[in-house]
Amino acid sequence: MVDVVGFSKLTTLATEKGVSGAEAIALEIGTYMGECIQIIESYGGDVVKFLGDAVLVSFQPSLDDPTADLSEMTKESLKRRKSHLVRRAVECGQQLLARLSHYRVYLTAEERTKHRAAFGESDSREKAREQRFFLFDGQSTGDSSTSNTSTSSQPSNNSNTSTRINDEAVSTNPYMKTRLWNCLPSLINRHQEANGRRSRRQRRQLLVGNNNRKQHSRIYAHHRASLSTETLGRNVNAIDLELHIAVSCGDLTNVILGERDPQLTSQQQELQKHQHQQLDDIVAENIKGSYNQPPFSPDSIEYTGRLEYAICGPAVEWLEDALAAAKAGEMTITPEVYRLVQLNPPLYMSYEKRNQFYLVKAKVQWNRHHHLPPTPSANNSMQNLPKPQPPPAYNSRMMSNPNYFKYVNRSALYRLRRGSEGNFTAQFRDVTIMFISLGKLNVATPKGLDTAQKALVSAIRLLVQYDGMLQQFAVDDKGPTLLAVFGLPPLSHEREAVFAAKAAIDIRDAYRQIDLPDFSIALSSGTIFSAVLPQGNPYRRDPSISGETIILAVRMLKFPFAIKNVVCDEATKQQIRGLCEFKDKGVNNVKGKIKPIQIYQIMRFGQPGKPKRAFQTQQQGDFIGYKLEMERATQLIDDWHHEAQNRHVLIISGPSGVGKSFFCQTIARTITSLGVQACWSFSTEVEKGSKYFLIKSLLISLFEIIDSDGLPDNIKRRMSFVQGPFVGPQSANSGANALSSNAADRSSTSSLISMEPLSRLQSASSIRCYNASSHNNGDVNNELAELIRKCLKKCGETDNLLPLFKAVFMSLADLEENKYTIRLDGRARDILLSDVIIKMVRHVSEHVELVFICDDVQWADSASIKVLHQVHEQCPRVMLIMATRTMRDYNLTFIKDFCKSGTHREIALNGLGADEIGEIIIQAFKSGVVKSVNPEIVRVFQKRTAGNPLYVKNMAIVLKDFNKHITVMDGELIASSSEFDLADTLGNFDYKRIIKMQFDRLDAGFQEFLTAASFLDQSFTIQEVMTIISHDNAIFRASSLSEVIELIMGYDRYHFLQVVEKPGLQEVNPGDITFSFAHITIPECIYAMVSFGMRRMFHESLAQHYEEQMKKENDIDLLPKIARHYLKISNPAKQLMYLEKLADHNIRSFCLPEATENLRNIVRILDGNEEDDAIQYSRGRRSDVYRRLGICYTMRTKLSEGERYLHMALETLGHPWPETNIKFFSKFWMNRALQYQHRRWGSFGTFKSNRKKEVWKRIVEIMVHLSNIYYYTGKGRHFIYTCLLGLNACERLGREGGSEYYIFFLARNSLLCWLNDQKNHSVFYIQQAQYYASDKHEPGNLTINAMLHFAAGAFHEARTFLYQSIEAVKTLGVITDCQAFYRSVGLVLTMRIFEGKLSNSPDDLRLLKQMAELAHVNGDYEAEVWIGVYNAGNAIITDRLRDCEPFVTLLEAHIKETADYNQIAIYGTLVCYYARMRNHENARRHLRLLVHSLPSLTVTFNTFPIFGLIFATMGLYRMIEDDEVKLLSSEDKKSYDRFNLVVARINHAFQQVKFWEFTQPCLYLARALPYIATGRTVEGCLVLQHGYYEMHNIKEITFLKGYYMANLGKFAFTPDERKKWTESARAEFDLLDIPTHIYCNPDPAAPLPTNMLALTTKVEAQEE
Repeated sequence: MVDVVGFSKLTTLATEKGVSGAEAIALEIGTYMGECIQIIESYGGDVVKFLGDAVLVSFQPSLDDPTADLSEMTKESLKRRKSHLVRRAVECGQQLLARLSHYRVYLTAEERTKHRAAFGESDSREKAREQRFFLFDGQSTGDSSTSNTSTSSQPSNNSNTSTRINDEAVSTNPYMKTRLWNCLPSLINRHQEANGRRSRRQRRQLLVGNNNRKQHSRIYAHHRASLSTETLGRNVNAIDLELHIAVSCGDLTNVILGERDPQLTSQQQELQKHQHQQLDDIVAENIKGSYNQPPFSPDSIEYTGRLEYAICGPAVEWLEDALAAAKAGEMTITPEVYRLVQLNPPLYMSYEKRNQFYLVKAKVQWNRHHHLPPTPSANNSMQNLPKPQPPPAYNSRMMSNPNYFKYVNRSALYRLRRGSEGNFTAQFRDVTIMFISLGKLNVATPKGLDTAQKALVSAIRLLVQYDGMLQQFAVDDKGPTLLAVFGLPPLSHEREAVFAAKAAIDIRDAYRQIDLPDFSIALSSGTIFSAVLPQGNPYRRDPSISGETIILAVRMLKFPFAIKNVVCDEATKQQIRGLCEFKDKGVNNVKGKIKPIQIYQIMRFGQPGKPKRAFQTQQQGDFIGYKLEMERATQLIDDWHHEAQNRHVLIISGPSGVGKSFFCQTIARTITSLGVQACWSFSTEVEKGSKYFLIKSLLISLFEIIDSDGLPDNIKRRMSFVQGPFVGPQSANSGANALSSNAADRSSTSSLISMEPLSRLQSASSIRCYNASSHNNGDVNNELAELIRKCLKKCGETDNLLPLFKAVFMSLADLEENKYTIRLDGRARDILLSDVIIKMVRHVSEHVELVFICDDVQWADSASIKVLHQVHEQCPRVMLIMATRTMRDYNLTFIKDFCKSGTHREIALNGLGADEIGEIIIQAFKSGVVKSVNPEIVRVFQKRTAGNPLYVKNMAIVLKDFNKHITVMDGELIASSSEFDLADTLGNFDYKRIIKMQFDRLDAGFQEFLTAASFLDQSFTIQEVMTIISHDNAIFRASSLSEVIELIMGYDRYHFLQVVEKPGLQEVNPGDITFSFAHITIPECIYAMVSFGMRRMFHESLAQHYEEQMKKENDIDLLPKIARHYLKISNPAKQLMYLEKLADHNIRSFCLPEATENLRNIVRILDGNEEDDAIQYSRGRRSDVYRRLGICYTMRTKLSEGERYLHMALETLGHPWPETNIKFFSKFWMNRALQYQHRRWGSFGTFKSNRKKEVWKRIVEIMVHLSNIYYYTGKGRHFIYTCLLGLNACERLGREGGSEYYIFFLARNSLLCWLNDQKNHSVFYIQQAQYYASDKHEPGNLTINAMLHFAAGAFHEARTFLYQSIEAVKTLGVITDCQAFYRSVGLVLTMRIFEGKLSNSPDDLRLLKQMAELAHVNGDYEAEVWIGVYNAGNAIITDRLRDCEPFVTLLEAHIKETADYNQIAIYGTLVCYYARMRNHENARRHLRLLVHSLPSLTVTFNTFPIFGLIFATMGLYRMIEDDEVKLLSSEDKKSYDRFNLVVARINHAFQQVKFWEFTQPCLYLARALPYIATGRTVEGCLVLQHGYYEMHNIKEITFLKGYYMANLGKFAFTPDERKKWTESARAEFDLLDIPTHIYCNPDPAAPLPTNMLALTTKVEAQEE
């Protein structure tokens, strides 16, 4: 019946679009249904139910028809009436097929907004404003209300003037002033027709609960939409729907189920009476048109009954089979329908027979694409429809009947009454859905109807108890179903799934007592879209909910294990967590889901055998933070413990998530260490209505204490409560004296008490009556009852009081009453129970120091609070500790009652401060390396943990072990990435749920204010808010600024806002006052609830407002705002204009991340609007965008992205990069020949036209940055090509320009020639660069000069040029060229590290820190890798291996995603590190990875790979010297070949890096490595000695010189030589303050290791 062909696929596609898809589908289906309704109403049909994407329609005679009495009708007249109804139904179906086939649906809200508006369809909000639909007339404002009321008394004549529903007709209809009626079901929507007959709905009101009168001749049309697969390949953002219709006729049962007059308390009765009086006032004032007050109190949401209308019977049952026979775009009719339409005169229709049904085709097929608007001249226009019935006219008598409001759930009524224009704001809501199937229950029979009534009323009452909403009751071919939702405003909670689970378990247990053999219940949690649909329809609208969450709940009921059980999805289980016992049902394939989903069965509430909050959790680690607060708490406890005990109360308050429970656990540990007995309890939001829930756990703990051997019996036996339950004054005084006499013995007594946790009883105490049927419950009940009986006797009370405890422990529900308790009413039982509890507590406190700890008392039940207050008053020796959320937010007046007597202290916890968080983080690292924490990291901790000590501690551990975006610099823990965030590590802590719950409880006007503010920045002014919301908002009606602020602060119950600037209130415009949100999560959460349609309207209004305000002096401030708001709407021209301006400003300000993001947005818009003629973007402008984006990426060392966009810029200019080898070599040699020509004979073919000059200027700039990319990536051929092409282009543009790019390419070609041993050419190019350089301090030229000196071995001069280059890239302290800065600083650090002097060079360390900060600001991950290698390398050389840990972690995390040229440096560094740490397995692994990476290294002058080669060589020597490592094995013949391959590749890599003057020490070490590793130390020593005398510049590289001599001291052949070289090495290391024992031979006089000599013999034998 509701099985829509393709609808599951449609929802799946929409779900992939996110919440945007959910909104689009809801609104599109709503619009689609609205058009269906108009056609249905035109033919006199009655919409019964919206069932997902389907509509159930009935055609039936009016109950008020004088001829409706079947007994008085002749057979012929009955047949004619049937035929008439059938003909109308069939004609209606044909019209639906003709007009609504191929209806296009857009899958995202953005697409829907763009295309619907593009074809002139008026926006629903504008239509609503024009028609002025109001819930009541008092909601209209201004002149519009006057005009509306003036016409309200005039009769509607739209039916006489036009058959179409136009704006004029709607605006003059008095019914439109009461739009709430449109939101009620179909039993109201046509209650008054043009002939004035009495409403048939009034007759149906008499059918509540038990009337199932059958009506003959009821015809039902049911249509659906199907997915057109043709469109899926064309457009993934839009698909076409088709109708699918079945028509049947037969008997029908109309039923109304539910609860009309629930039993109310006296307070509820008074409220209902007040509401009825308000309704009468509304009716009277609406008739006069002058009602100006809201109909109900804003906080009124009391339950006054709930009704649901449904139909069932054979006519409905036929629909399933008939619909199965029809395909998409077809209509089937039953044989009975066919017979009736053939009566005289027969209805002409084209049909064919299919099975037992008849397939009827539409008369006319409308436009193939329904999104095109119909033309008035078309033959199939709406004007051809039959004359529709007018919308229901205003009926004061029905308006005053409150029963009609019971057909809408309480949340919808609440929002409609508080909304404007008869609507409520569409929202996204995080909810839990409950879907219930009552199985194969025949509601058409008296027994089935009675069972359905019982089931529905039971469900309604339990839903009300747990703040759920019944959305819909329906009957289909599979039986009756219920749809309920938890989380709609204002009854939302932090964890909706907990409430839903409680309700579901209660409903399950209640249904097991009813004759429902195959019911099933499913829960699913997620996001839904809530709105009134169809929007603006004058006949029928429903407060609907839609989303994938609902469909999932329906699908889960299809499995056999769901019968008579409660099942849920993974999201629901995650919310409930440990509060329920679950049974895993495995992963199951669900229709509409690509992947199978995990399903669980909820067994019961509470975990058997596991206390909800056992006291073992208090044994966690040492408490950190809140030192002052803990001192105050400890002082009060010491005062109570050592001094007079006088009703001590400690109150711990603070917002959610600040660590109140952790604080109380720490106090509990302190108390128990003093020998004091602590009883722990807590409340939960879902149990706030459960009587005695808070004291339940306290009593269990108390019973344990009483039952222990250490507590004596009460000597003074009390008489039974019947004879005298209360203690007289005299005995009370004697008891007080006894207390003082026993005070000295209580501490010793308490130590004798055994505190074994009574887990079974504590678990049983948490099980409500619905678990009474469990198999093992009887044993637990007997055990609990026996324990209470023993405790009563031990405390001197009679065990006849045992039945009183049934009110506390529901597991004792089967306990029989005795003659003393059976006649007691509820109030008397409560009094006696409180009295006996007080006596037991008093008896325990006489012998034991006792503390009650109560957590989350803001949700405590009133009965428990009364008992605790009596304990406080009558048991002065008992100390109470209560933890609660902020008292002003929860109106906790009872706290003041506890503070009126005795000694009290309140401690407010507001989260840890920055210093305390920093201390926790430092303690977590424990290594001693971290001495301080960067404030940015502390700020993120505060933001994500709200200062909760436990969260901070856990997150610090996670940060230490897993986070890759941190590093240590000079003992300070800093964020090495701009994306440092702990969002993924916070578990289930969901601050957003709390915000949504609080937002739902705010005033409607203030909700509108906050919603508008969520579209603004973190700080905003009132003037900005006023631009997008109505000035009639109550906040803006204040006469002065002080009143405005007072109103805002008064409404702000939860402190969402704070005043940023509050100057003299008498002198400042109210619009200039600045507010800010207290937390960034607040506006994000509110914004997420706003529908996409409303978002578009707000963003557009704000963008236009800022455009009007923008001037030259404030454009820097307003440009980001304008661009941000235009990005949220579909206006490509405006988006491009402002993004381009903003990107220009970002580049000028060197804000590279922001510029990158803005340019990426421009590219995205251009790519997405290729066919939009309104966007005029020339190839030059598009190339500029690609070029600037490539430059920004290159500056941030995102080289692959930069290369891609720079290539795109070249291609757009018509000069693509040569991709194939043939094209590349052709252009390469062409440019080489051209450069030779320029050198020999000067430049020919200079560019003449300005157009060519502009193009080639762009190409030159592109080549500059491509050369930078290939410099880093080591692509030698590409680097040379860019330098040649750039140099040739500059010369053809004209040298006299003296551009910096010409000098840049001259210097680069000079370096290329030097590295290729073309010294003469190199000198020529560098002289030319110096000649044309107008500024001798150009950074690129200075850097190349430095590299030339570095390559020549003049290291001191190279450093001088580098320092000059570093200063040259700074303008007023701001670094203007990131890559030039990186190159210069990197070369300085390279020299200093291998000189061994970096740690002793403060200026160079500052450069390293500045480099790290620049990389962090720009989000430069590759630069982070460089910094990690620099720090790790320096720590390895200076033997500070513990300092390497954070950098090694960083390198290990980045190694897979970094570029090849960086991997060489990382692998080599890690080889040396792990070899020094004797972690040989990891050293071998990274050595293999290094060898695999080396072939990718080509000829380059990038110095970074030097690190990997030098450290790899050092690591290999370290492993050779270690006796535990065997690089070569005499048993494995291939090991020698593998080792030779490693050494050969390292030697070849040294040849590729052309800076031999610097790398010579390790180059010779690598050459000697094969000899030394195989024990041929003579040959190895000869290679090393030869190398030493060949190295002319080794003296400046102090560490490498010392390391080289140290190896000679190990492998020289004679002891004297070894001793000489070792002494020289020690002298060098002493100068550097490097420990000599790390590198030098400890005993040079000792002979060479025998294992080397033996290995030499074996290797020689193998070679022979």
